[in-house]
Amino acid sequence: MSQQIDLNRFTEAHRSTYSYALREIQNGYKMSHWMWFIFPQIKGLGRSSTSQYYAIESLEEAKAFLKDPYLGGNLVEISKALLALQKDDPVKVFGSVDAMKLKSCMTLFECAGGDEPVFGQVLEKYFGGRRDRRTLRILGIPEDKSPAGEKEENAGDRDEGDRRNLRRVVISCRDDNIDALRERYPEGLHFAVGDTHGEVETLKALLEKIRFDPRKDHLYFVGDYNAGGNPNALLAYLSGFYQEDCALPGCHLIRGNHERELGPTYPLENLPDAMVLRGRQMNYYLVHAGMVRPAFALINKDMADHPDEKYFAYALDESCAGFNAPLRQLTWSMRGLYSQHSRWHPWPFEEDLHQHKACIIHGHSPYCFFMGNPRFGYGDENIYWDNQHVWFSQDLQSFNIDANVKGRYENSETYRGLACLCLEVVEEIAARQGGRLTIEGIQEADNAIFGVPLVYSPYYWANEDLSRILNARPKMKRITLGADNQPEIREF
Repeated sequence: MSQQIDLNRFTEAHRSTYSYALREIQNGYKMSHWMWFIFPQIKGLGRSSTSQYYAIESLEEAKAFLKDPYLGGNLVEISKALLALQKDDPVKVFGSVDAMKLKSCMTLFECAGGDEPVFGQVLEKYFGGRRDRRTLRILGIPEDKSPAGEKEENAGDRDEGDRRNLRRVVISCRDDNIDALRERYPEGLHFAVGDTHGEVETLKALLEKIRFDPRKDHLYFVGDYNAGGNPNALLAYLSGFYQEDCALPGCHLIRGNHERELGPTYPLENLPDAMVLRGRQMNYYLVHAGMVRPAFALINKDMADHPDEKYFAYALDESCAGFNAPLRQLTWSMRGLYSQHSRWHPWPFEEDLHQHKACIIHGHSPYCFFMGNPRFGYGDENIYWDNQHVWFSQDLQSFNIDANVKGRYENSETYRGLACLCLEVVEEIAARQGGRLTIEGIQEADNAIFGVPLVYSPYYWANEDLSRILNARPKMKRITLGADNQPEIREF
């Protein structure tokens, strides 16, 4: 007597997840964690406990899965949703690792599916008709459907995809051109400032270097005012220049992960998590840690709906930015999550970045984490300022301006400093490059990066009134998850 096949583990997972998994596919990209049970694969490919728990034990179990009205119906429906997409690149829908899992799943259920054609159609559309050879081998099915000599990749749990064609340009820059910029832009300059971590004396040195004038300059800080140095004195200093209204000159602040989830001294819950400035040549997206496609698409739609507005600010609900939430990369990211190859939080595609003339500016990850180890790359085409300890990624159209003032060291990196980026120079570069940024354009332009090494900030209690920041109410909207678990923007 054959053992009864138990599919309850899949049924329970589908009931809580399938509806928004289908919605994500219909929207053109996967952003949550459901691949193992929505597109299951044969046992023997994955190595993690989750992949093993949801692995299909045999061809008989795959057939039982398909015959189940609920599970089989879901798999056919979501596979047909894939066929309906305009895209035919699986990496652009799933990321590199989950694209291989899709190939394995479709191969498995094509073998189990009898007359159901959708799985073979997905293989034709997204993989040129190629089947996963490891799946066929485990099933004991001849590989006559795979071209001779074809190299099929493991669909198991890998970290990042192969990082081929890395381009890493390292330069030193002279940052003594502030007087020339002041002459060209007498009405004032706009700067994005990296993670300060309470280092008030270092910030004072940086502002002295750029000759900050609070009557006409705008400073946009990318978060992390706690954790190190003297946060109380830093915020007391910033309070003298803080402005709720981004249209007015002064300091404008967003939250970082040290304000949000690491037991901060000052949680700054009233500040936005992201800001966008609409420039003449580019749009500048200021976030603490990075960007993800769903947030990028949502913000761009909001900007398109309000074409006359120049400044946008967004607070992230915990359902979006809390632990393991779909938009968490805006406030917290680990090494290796910044590439378009990331399997967890995919960055916006290059064509989308260019279409929206996007320049994404953030901090969070110190220079030393990426400079010393190409495995944990941020982008594939980067230029590094080795004396300012920031970098730009051409394929991500993004600046990381965390110069390690906090003092986290890796790969023998001991430099500590604070840096800022002048947006007027970025605008000049973009104007010459058709609304986008390139490594060559940056090298040929005036310096845009200004930095100073650490100036020690002794701890003392600043008695100044911090209410201007602590009780601020800047104009912003809230991004939260709707009833269908999809991010949406609501009026604050």
